[in-house]
Amino acid sequence: MALNIKNSEVEKLAADVARLANESKTEAIRRALLERKERLRIRTANSSRKERLESFLVNRVWPQVPKTLLGKKISKTKEERILGFGRQGV
Repeated sequence: MALNIKNSEVEKLAADVARLANESKTEAIRRALLERKERLRIRTANSSRKERLESFLVNRVWPQVPKTLLGKKISKTKEERILGFGRQGV
């Protein structure tokens, strides 16, 4: 199926990329679209991962935290102890 580009800027970009890559305009556009498709797929996967993590925290982790501790800050000393820091380092 033919693609009819009616935007002069897009036409110029396709020609410039094709010339720089030493390939046809069709191949330049095909590769550009494949690269963008992959970037969008990765971004969607990361977004989905973020949503899964957020759901896990809200539904599984936070309900286990005692309500008396929610929203309270802990001291730097206690935080370092939890993380395993000591006088000699980790």
